[in-house]
Amino acid sequence: MELTVDQHSLSRALRLASRVAPTRASLPILQMVLIEAEPGHVRLTATDAELAMTTRVSAGVTTPGRIALPARLLGEYVANLSAEPVRLTLDPEQHRARVTCGRFEAALGTADPDEFPVLPTTNEPSAIDLEAGRLRRAIERVAFAAARDESRPVLSAVLFDFGDEGLTLAAADGFRLGRTRLPEAQAAAQRLLVPVRAVAELGRLLVDAERARLLLTPDGRGVGFVVGETTLYTRLIEGQFPDVERVIPRECSTRVSVETAAFRQAVRVAGLFGNGEARAVVIEAADGRLQLHAHGDETGEAEGELPAALVGEPQAVALNTRLLTDLLDAVSAPMLELGWTSPQTPVLVRASGPAESDDLWVIMPLHDPSLTRRAAAAADKAA
Repeated sequence: MELTVDQHSLSRALRLASRVAPTRASLPILQMVLIEAEPGHVRLTATDAELAMTTRVSAGVTTPGRIALPARLLGEYVANLSAEPVRLTLDPEQHRARVTCGRFEAALGTADPDEFPVLPTTNEPSAIDLEAGRLRRAIERVAFAAARDESRPVLSAVLFDFGDEGLTLAAADGFRLGRTRLPEAQAAAQRLLVPVRAVAELGRLLVDAERARLLLTPDGRGVGFVVGETTLYTRLIEGQFPDVERVIPRECSTRVSVETAAFRQAVRVAGLFGNGEARAVVIEAADGRLQLHAHGDETGEAEGELPAALVGEPQAVALNTRLLTDLLDAVSAPMLELGWTSPQTPVLVRASGPAESDDLWVIMPLHDPSLTRRAAAAADKAA
């Protein structure tokens, strides 16, 4: 095998591969990147057996061939080369690949390319075309809410639900939920549970892209996302995702509208105080204002007040500042609305504005006995 390729293009392709190839693996071949040289281009593939990525780069190929090289070593080496053509040749007798660029030259150990896992095929008739920018923004709005551990596998996925209302994306970890929709994405009714790690990689691929294609594998157990010259493959998670619509509160006795940026800043300040990992903040809705209070036995206390529009009953709720900050980072609308019915019920967060009308989040409250007693006293007084 012999080929010449642009250093910048090769480095970018190897960065993609390095994000998938594991640093440690039970099978050494998984730490390799498979390089396949064909007339006019070279294809690079990496996988950890659950997630795989393949990308194609234009190249001058003198002798076609296949080779497996250490993914991270090759990636770091090429990244530090000068912006000159990179020449790669294979010495089959020495089991070495020689990589030269300008004044630099290196010989890397190889592995048998036939040991590299075979990538799944995809079913072209199942292809669904998606607008890349819209999909990327939808991922940003919900993916953070997926669980990062695999104790409950279905919660470590992002739901891609194609139905009458287009594509609904949702994620939940038991403490919070994010949901958004792409009404223009029409396809046959199906529900796909895509691992959150794969969704995060897809979000990175979608930057500066115009279109993306979703294709299922023939057995229906995997999916491929095609973005430009790169394809991301992943296995789907099996199981039943929670009924999103049942989790979303339908009625809220307290609804308050507030400026997103100001509320985000106030919650970040409150997160500096409080007890334990949750760092609770008490949010109290009153006429014309929203008050925040955080208290910690060792850290002290902090208070803040924001102008807000209240509809319904003045009351308070305690929330986890870490979870709430993640949620607020996903809100792009200038205004948002919070709604809840009691200190024990889920809090609904909606983005204000027609462009964000399909964006909503739900966060579970923290138990605060003082708020429960206060709510009970108010109910008795009203009765």
